[in-house]
Amino acid sequence: MQRLFVMFPDRGPGLGLLWLRLCLAAALCTPGAWAGVVMAVCALAVGLLLLGWLTPLSAVLACVGLWLQGAPLPLLLLPLALLLLGPGAYSLDARQFGRRLLGRRPPPNG
Repeated sequence: MQRLFVMFPDRGPGLGLLWLRLCLAAALCTPGAWAGVVMAVCALAVGLLLLGWLTPLSAVLACVGLWLQGAPLPLLLLPLALLLLGPGAYSLDARQFGRRLLGRRPPPNG
């Protein structure tokens, strides 16, 4: 997953990506569109988006869910923006796949 995203931005850009995930999850929760398969796809996408886990999969599921709901084209392109930008620092993806600072090893005795 780390190979998909160059970095996981924090501060302003990270909060912007968090806001993008939250808005996309809210767009999937439109009343009246929750029936059968659409409900299952949208519920899974909303859960993954809110957590910021498996962002590429959740963006694809969000696009499918919005398409099944009959959303207009600009709203269908919103998951594409998330797919290209990545999850950001405030997500489970950043915790699981982000870069880690490794401590220095003590020099070998000898």
